[in-house]
Formats: sequence, structure tokens, C-alpha cells
Amino acid sequence: MRNILIVLGALLLFFSIGKASTQPTYTVKPGDTLYDISLVYGISWKELAELNKIKDPATIQIGTQLRLPAHAKLPTLHPDETIIPISAKEKDLLVRLVAAEARGESLEGQIAVAAVVLNRVQSSRFPNTVWDVMHQPGQFTPVEQNTLPKQGDEMSTEAVNRALRGEDPTGGALFFYNPRTTQTADYWATKPVIRRIGNHNFTL
Repeated sequence: MRNILIVLGALLLFFSIGKASTQPTYTVKPGDTLYDISLVYGISWKELAELNKIKDPATIQIGTQLRLPAHAKLPTLHPDETIIPISAKEKDLLVRLVAAEARGESLEGQIAVAAVVLNRVQSSRFPNTVWDVMHQPGQFTPVEQNTLPKQGDEMSTEAVNRALRGEDPTGGALFFYNPRTTQTADYWATKPVIRRIGNHNFTL
């Protein structure tokens, strides 16, 4: 009898964990407001605030993971759609940049690097095209020094494709660096780290 109860308890725990893990969430990005997020998902901003125990909607922090109600309408992209316009030349350049900057990182780490570039395009603090973001002086060493590989590989290509479809493991980061190799550790120490993935820290 005791063994049966243990098994039943384990099954209940398994199903409760599985159920919790399927709840949709949204990671707050630069420029987001609770109202804008609610419009995207077809829900009330008040319901979103109540669900996440937010007393002041104006104080939501970038990188915060918001729980969405089960009835939220999750946005979907057509297979050919991307979250920002991008030319074939820009996409090839981004794939090569990811291959250069995130060589040896996991797929998640490579998606994260691609997402940083796309987040910059969507931020008012940076140029509004992938090409211009990547060619900003002092930003991406492989681009400045013309040391990008001639082509990316299967993983860097998949990483860019997934970032272009909206995946962002960083939660809206605009910068990344390797704390073990950076030459400007004092500068990065002033920036809040919102996510660590592999060898990179991601920050705003």
C-alpha cells in the first residue's frame, strides 16, 4: 500500500510540473509596456497585471518573465515572416557574425548572440537595420577587422533563423561580452547582467 501511495504521489508531482511548464510566458523587452503586451496577446492589461502581481504597470523591468493566462492568443509568424525586415545579404552577414562571436557555444548561446543584434535594430538607441547595427564603429570586432568566416555553419544558420522568428533567450539584451576575455572589465562591471549563457554575459 505504501509503495502505491509513493507511486501515486510521484505521478501527481510529474503531472503538476508538466502542467506548470506549459503555461505561456513572455519576457519583457526594451520599449514594452503592459498595455502593448496585452494587445499582442488579446488579453486585458489589468488581468496581466493581476496575474503577475504587478501593482504599478509603469515599473515593469526589462527581462522580467510575465505569466500569461491560458486563454492568451499566442502570436504566430508565417514560415517566411521575420520579426524585422532583413535582406539575404544581411542575413548571411549575421550568420557569419554568430559563427565568429559564438563559436563553441551551445545553440541557445548562438541564438542569444543573434538576438542581441536584432534587439538593437528594434531599439531607438541603435540604427534600424541589421547592416548598420553590425557596422557601427567599435561594436563587433570580427566585422571591423574583417575577420568574419567566409560562411557560417549549420548551427549558426539555425540560430539566426530562430532569432528571426522571435526567440530571445536573453530577455531583451543589447550587449554581450565574455567576462574572462574582455579588455574593459571595469566598464562592464557597471552594467547589470540579465542573463548568463555559456561564456557570455548579456546586459542592457
